[in-house]
Amino acid sequence: MEIKLQKEGFEKLFAAMGKGYMAAKAEADRQRAMGKHDYNIFTLFYKFSDEVNLHSNFIASLLDPSGDHYRGDLFLKLFLETCGIVDFGIDTSRVAVFKEFKHIDIYIIDDKKHIILENKVYAKDQAAQIARYIKTIKGEGAKESDPVKDEDICVLYLHPDGKLPDNQSFGDYHARLLGENSSIKFKVISYDKEILEWIDKCKNEVSNITDLNVFLSQYKDVIEMIYNRYKRIDKMEKANLVEIFKENYTAVSEIVSNYQEMRKKIIDEFFKNVKGILENDLKDKYSIELNSVAYRPIAIKNVKTQDEKWKNFYFTVEFQKSSTYSMPFVGFRRVESGEIKIDARNFKKPETEQLTKEPTEHFLAYSDKIFKEDICENIIKDKLSPEDFAGTIKGILEQFEKYNLVERNQN
Repeated sequence: MEIKLQKEGFEKLFAAMGKGYMAAKAEADRQRAMGKHDYNIFTLFYKFSDEVNLHSNFIASLLDPSGDHYRGDLFLKLFLETCGIVDFGIDTSRVAVFKEFKHIDIYIIDDKKHIILENKVYAKDQAAQIARYIKTIKGEGAKESDPVKDEDICVLYLHPDGKLPDNQSFGDYHARLLGENSSIKFKVISYDKEILEWIDKCKNEVSNITDLNVFLSQYKDVIEMIYNRYKRIDKMEKANLVEIFKENYTAVSEIVSNYQEMRKKIIDEFFKNVKGILENDLKDKYSIELNSVAYRPIAIKNVKTQDEKWKNFYFTVEFQKSSTYSMPFVGFRRVESGEIKIDARNFKKPETEQLTKEPTEHFLAYSDKIFKEDICENIIKDKLSPEDFAGTIKGILEQFEKYNLVERNQN
């Protein structure tokens, strides 16, 4: 019942925002028809130089094949083409795009290739910044059986003037990025050249989609502001523009201030319902616990058996991005007790239909595909029910019961 009420509350808030959006769009269309372009929805909320909230967010949203633009990997392919890195060989059909991934502005990855996009408008370079990001990606890859190679990394440095970063930013990777025999692909791009050209190509591809064209055109105006080339046609004050969103200000503020808390409540209640279903069906065999650790909301253990696999592992859902309750993993995690901790990679993984990923140090078997990135979206839209997920868990447990904990051949 609580989730239903929360869902209805969200629907009212977004309906209010939608009303404001339509009013803003109507005003933008009116001004475009008059040949005016002073009204800009981006600068209504952010400074034109805001690297993270405006530029990185918008660029990443276009690059993301699963983004709400519903154009798949079209914009990503155009971006790679415009930047001259089509030969890098990233598989756009398997790409994931992350914003602020361990401080990397935009991180693009398929199963093997990695693109680091560092975005600078007015911020200064930090000491060994690019070197840190490369080491971060290599560190992530080091957890897998196939480590990240230099030739599988591409670094794009986005700067208004298209100039190189400070030497200090390269750290001990200077030669591998800029040397005669550089092993890591590196390229400087600018808003004035590559980004504007890319936005124009995107506009040409979606010329019949009014909403996207409005935003793409207005983002071009923001880029013009970076170079102080944008000329206002009228003297309309920003205060007048804010009137369009005035009655929605409370709704927007409420969503922003309560976003993470609401996500946690929805996720916690979801797993509370899952626990109730599982206890009703499996209480004679399993201990089902609601974990107090926020990013590991449920734990299922078989405490009534002496089977080695249950002594060493338990079933759980774990959010890899704990602060935002996102990137969920589902699988069997090692028991963190005692001085000597087992390494899950030393054992053959169980043959389960859902948990297809190879073992890691902590997980014997897991999947990052059972949930989408935003589990809340599926819950709110009734695409994921506690009953369905409880059924999935029962199927996994049934397969796990048949599994024998066998060590891998170390030779």
